[in-house]
Amino acid sequence: MKKIFVFGSQQCPDCLVLKELLERHQIRFTFIDVLDSLGKLKMFMKYRDSRPEFDAVRNSGAVGIPFILVNDGEWASLGPATEELAEKLKG
Repeated sequence: MKKIFVFGSQQCPDCLVLKELLERHQIRFTFIDVLDSLGKLKMFMKYRDSRPEFDAVRNSGAVGIPFILVNDGEWASLGPATEELAEKLKG
């Protein structure tokens, strides 16, 4: 079974759309609100500072959420909430 983590914020509209998509497709995931605690923010920043998916995000000064991490780094995505993304996460 895949372990799916979604890093985001309850204040981020794109994060809420992604959560709704995953719930609608009955995909089990853990939502990590990076604004809940300094520890959660640091966990997210570790990925943001080191993963190639974030290169453009870092260069533009954007935050980079929602961020999906599967199986502790086997696969990751900054992509928008799409049906294709949901199907990939189901597979």
